[in-house]
Amino acid sequence: MFVGRTLYLLGMAFVFFSVVVMIMVPFSNGGGGITLPIFALLNGFIAMGVGDIVIDLNYRKKVETMHKE
Repeated sequence: MFVGRTLYLLGMAFVFFSVVVMIMVPFSNGGGGITLPIFALLNGFIAMGVGDIVIDLNYRKKVETMHKE
């Protein structure tokens, strides 16, 4: 359960910071690329999805063990 929640929170952090960077890039003087923030955004969504799957599997396993007893 800890791993799933950690993955989900890290994914949220990646999504938040990559969105902030994508908003700030057009206003910077350097004009850096937007490619890395897009990949960070996708990475964050993947981490959130995997974390959600892990949380759901642990919850289902807990419910099944409660019904067996």
